[in-house]
Amino acid sequence: MNPLTPVEQLLHEHGDDVNGFGRHAAHGELLILGEALMTAADVLLLYTEESRLPAGVEQWIRVPLHTVLSRLVATKPRLHVNPGLPYEAEFDFVELAEAAAEHMRSCGCGERPSATRETSRWVDPGGRRFFVVPHKDSSRLRGCLIGGAVGDALGANTENLPMEVVYERHGPDGITDLPEKPDITDDTQMTLFTFEAVIRAHVRERTSGERDITGVTQNAYQRWLHTQKTPWDEARGIHSTVDEPDGWLVTHRDLFRMRAPGLTCTSALQEYARTGERATITKPVNNSKGCGGTMRVAPVALADDDPAEVFALAAANAALTHGHPSGYLSAGVFAVLVHQLLRGKAVPDALDVAVDSLVRHEGHEEVVAGIEHALELAALGGPSVARVEELGRGGVGDTALAIALYSVLATDDPNEALLVSVNHGGDNDSTASMAGNLAGALHGVEKIRPDWGERVQFRSVIDRMVADWELEKSGVAPVSREWFVRYPPS
Repeated sequence: MNPLTPVEQLLHEHGDDVNGFGRHAAHGELLILGEALMTAADVLLLYTEESRLPAGVEQWIRVPLHTVLSRLVATKPRLHVNPGLPYEAEFDFVELAEAAAEHMRSCGCGERPSATRETSRWVDPGGRRFFVVPHKDSSRLRGCLIGGAVGDALGANTENLPMEVVYERHGPDGITDLPEKPDITDDTQMTLFTFEAVIRAHVRERTSGERDITGVTQNAYQRWLHTQKTPWDEARGIHSTVDEPDGWLVTHRDLFRMRAPGLTCTSALQEYARTGERATITKPVNNSKGCGGTMRVAPVALADDDPAEVFALAAANAALTHGHPSGYLSAGVFAVLVHQLLRGKAVPDALDVAVDSLVRHEGHEEVVAGIEHALELAALGGPSVARVEELGRGGVGDTALAIALYSVLATDDPNEALLVSVNHGGDNDSTASMAGNLAGALHGVEKIRPDWGERVQFRSVIDRMVADWELEKSGVAPVSREWFVRYPPS
């Protein structure tokens, strides 16, 4: 079950009490269908989240309640929230507006420059007080993240076990299906916190002009460290003034589970918490080239349009915990591959772009060798366990990247690529997670087996974060208080 939205929580607390709801919900965001505000209707239908919308709706906008009450509606219809659905309520427009006005007078939100900017967004070129935000096609991005989670869950119970044991457990064909309880590991946990950091960094840049994606990501990983049985006072770092971990993602209690977290990651984050000194490529925290710096960076592909900048950001991200070139340069290559595949490029073309950045950095030799080996084996056709294991065990960045790359080159079927990448006696949850990121970005979520994509843990969280990212990147990005509570800019 999805967590309650802020408006749903207020409806739960106040029900049809127009004064109680109005005084507390002025900044709450609601969804309005297509051309609804351009027609004279006695009742305006509002919804609390995308999953509540009627089937087949493709056009809607998300607006704060105070915008509906004070800026957009010329007539005074009744407002019906979630008609026929959970958390349903109906309010008289004038009564609700008066209740909300009490809050707005004390808050001053209606007079702030941000409110004026927000209002201007709801005027189209024809001067109408409303325009439609079309629902975007997010198939590749959703495929990337869901595919990564599926791969992670496929290998979650067999990480670093010899193939002999895998065959004993799963039969002569090895792993062929998700486990009955398809839980993810630290790979997807950290990927979600990376995605959250990308969204929060965009909020920060949009509202303040400050761009510090790596710093925001460091804070996100300290929140992840807290989910791994580290008290917040010990996890947050000496620079943090936040009494409790903030944002929406960390409210999901299922994240507070130790799913084989990497010792290199946790020790590096603990070191940052103690010293406040952020590790960089030039001031490394260790000499590790483990794959933990690479397996989490797929969302960094969203951080910039320039692939060279994506490479640099992903390498800096990985260097927070992994100081060897093969650890952070593999992350740069991987993020650029995702970046290009999300834009519809073929794998060879995407690889050309990634390698162009790679070879400009010192210490690239192992990563280049792994890529070349993957290309040679993929050209032979007929993927096999033996060929995957010839690339290594996947425990370090360069071999994990090679196995993921080989898996998507060896077959045109993203589901087969996932099985190729998970059936080896090494760090198979990480290699399958990375292969799933690539395969999903290449083929889209529709090509991933529905019974896998729908069952995997945190599917609803991924869908919601993708929708939130699209909204944050749109021309109507929220300026409401709830949004900044959901994604604080730090």
